[in-house]
Amino acid sequence: MPPATVVKYDHHRVLRIQIDTKDQLDLLRMHERRLNLDYFSHHKVLGGHIDVRIAPEHFKDFEDLHLNYQVRIENLQTVLDVEAKENALFQQKWEASRKNDEILDGKVPGNHLVENKDRVNAFASTASWFAGYHTYVDHQTWLATQIKMHPKIAKISGAVVEYLIDQLLKGTDSRVAGYLAKYTFHIIPIMNPDGFVVTQTSNRMHRKNAQSNGECLGTDTNRNWDCHWNEGGSSNDPCADDYHGPSAFSSPEAANIANYLKSLPNVVSYIDFHSYSQMWMTPYGYIDTPPRSYDSYLKPLADGAVDALQNVNGVSFTSGDIYNTIYPATGSSVDYAYTIGVGAPFAVELRDTGKHGFSLPASQIIPSGRETWAAFTYILDNLDIQ
Repeated sequence: MPPATVVKYDHHRVLRIQIDTKDQLDLLRMHERRLNLDYFSHHKVLGGHIDVRIAPEHFKDFEDLHLNYQVRIENLQTVLDVEAKENALFQQKWEASRKNDEILDGKVPGNHLVENKDRVNAFASTASWFAGYHTYVDHQTWLATQIKMHPKIAKISGAVVEYLIDQLLKGTDSRVAGYLAKYTFHIIPIMNPDGFVVTQTSNRMHRKNAQSNGECLGTDTNRNWDCHWNEGGSSNDPCADDYHGPSAFSSPEAANIANYLKSLPNVVSYIDFHSYSQMWMTPYGYIDTPPRSYDSYLKPLADGAVDALQNVNGVSFTSGDIYNTIYPATGSSVDYAYTIGVGAPFAVELRDTGKHGFSLPASQIIPSGRETWAAFTYILDNLDIQ
């Protein structure tokens, strides 16, 4: 198979557009396909902003709309090139560390279970692992070492989520033993593995899965759940990043995780991590009326989580229901979880608020992990498990 063609973003700008009126929002939506806008963030509340990527050939036409904007990134490809160089350097150092003490003499069979003690130790090093971003194969191997060292765990995913797992397995927090005795943790590794590989091999900005939809690639797996699917808050356009798919659960990722979630007894919480925007959100996304437990349970939990998070590094998150905090979103996993009886589901948008956006420096992995751990443990300490 020939190598994938790598998408380049030379002179693509990332703009922050101020939206003060419904007319401005409607104008932007009217021209989004013609201008081939790529939404990096969607904020529903008027008086807020929307971050978009725009190609150089469309910039003049965008300016003709006379919307207020700031240029957040002048040349996206420059940012991605710096990121790629940093990742390549880190990968070289990482591979070198794995070769020490004849690590390569170990066996790594097809299922990626690691059988060499030194290789396990290399992947177990918290300090080195969280110093940078990794390939999908490395994520698989890291997961395998944790399973071998801690056979009772399930699966793990994403830099911050992996940090949470690391704390549960090897951290020094005195509360961990109590959490492990009280709860059973089911942690999905990379929910969208095919899409993850696309970002590493051909299109760094791809944010859907890798299903073929004719003209464009991918379905937004978080608009594909069978909970008010295709009732607004998603797109009918297969080329849009929030394309909901041809039918509910047409995405195998969403369908399989939903089936797994339904198979579990007594699920008390569900947390879906994304980036970026710094938000800790509750149901609902499909309607502007929060659920009955919002004021008495969900909102206090979310408020406490963001307070605990802010106490670590001073980073401020916003809490609230999805619809009124970020945007209407239908067919989401969090709404689905709530409707099947999960009492405390949350959608979390991690760092940052747009300075780096989807290209967050690796130096922020550990700080983000530490503050998210504080929020996570607040949730664990305050869940209603009656």
